[in-house]
Amino acid sequence: MTPETETPIRGNNPYTQSIHEHTDLIWMDGVPPQEEFESFREGDHPLVLDLGCGAGNFLRDSALKFPEERFIGFELRYKRLVLGARKMKKWGISNVRLSKMRAENLGKWIGLETLDRVHVNFPDPWPKKRHRKHRMIQAPFLADLQKLLKQTGVFQFKTDHKEYFESVVELLKETSYFEVVELSWDLHHSEYKDENIYTEFERLFLNKGMPVYHLKARPCPL
Repeated sequence: MTPETETPIRGNNPYTQSIHEHTDLIWMDGVPPQEEFESFREGDHPLVLDLGCGAGNFLRDSALKFPEERFIGFELRYKRLVLGARKMKKWGISNVRLSKMRAENLGKWIGLETLDRVHVNFPDPWPKKRHRKHRMIQAPFLADLQKLLKQTGVFQFKTDHKEYFESVVELLKETSYFEVVELSWDLHHSEYKDENIYTEFERLFLNKGMPVYHLKARPCPL
C-alpha cells in the first residue's frame, strides 16, 4: 500500500514522550504481538480500520455506535495519536486500538479476507501534480485492499477535494478491484447522510459550506 509522508519529529515535541503513557492503547511498533491482537479480536468480532484517523473523533463515535466491532486507527503523527488515546480513555472505550504504522505494512499482520470495513477519511490530497504520487489511494493500494477485505467487506472514502475524488472514482472504474455501491457528490444532502459518522475535518468543511464527497465500494471476487 502507498504510504503518506510522515511529519518529521521535532526535538521539542512533547507528544514524543507522552505517547509512552498510552502503550496500552497505542501499538508503537505498528505490528502488535500476535497474542495481543488475537485477544483484542477474541470472539471473532468484526474488524474495522481507519487509515489516517487523526485525533480520533470518527473512531470514538464509531466505537460507541458499534460496541460489538473492533477498531484500529492508523496515524503517523504523535500528537494525534496521544489525543486519540486520551479521548478513548475519557469515554471508557475498550474496542479501539491505535497504531503508528504506514498503510503499506498492513499485509504483514492482517490476514487475507480478514477486514470487514476500511475507512479513508479526508486524506492529504497532495493537490500539486508533482506530489500526487504521494496520495494514499492508488492502484497498488486498491489491489492490496481487495485481498485484505472479506468478500462481504466494504471500502469507504470521504474527502472535500473534488479532483481527488474524481480521480478515485475514475481509478475504481479503470481497475477491477472494487465495485462502487454508493456514490455522492454532496454527502450531507444525500440519502446516505443519516448513516454518516463525522470526523473533525468534516465538521470544519461543513461549517464553511463545502460539500463532502463520499463513496462506498465492495471488493470484486478475487
